[in-house]
Amino acid sequence: MLRFPDGMRARLAERAQSNLRSMNSEVVMILAAALSDEGKPATGGSLQANAPAAGPNDTALQGSPATHG
Repeated sequence: MLRFPDGMRARLAERAQSNLRSMNSEVVMILAAALSDEGKPATGGSLQANAPAAGPNDTALQGSPATHG
């Protein structure tokens, strides 16, 4: 369980939905991209551009906040 600052959970849910992923998968993708970029100079680019496409086990959010987060 993670605690998000105000507004972050909603932004994450929107991003996950637009990428056709669950919130969990979106968090994993963001963290994987950030960790793979460790030690590299910041370019100001978006992590979303570096994230892989949705896989067969990633599903779009079903709008049920009780099951995500």
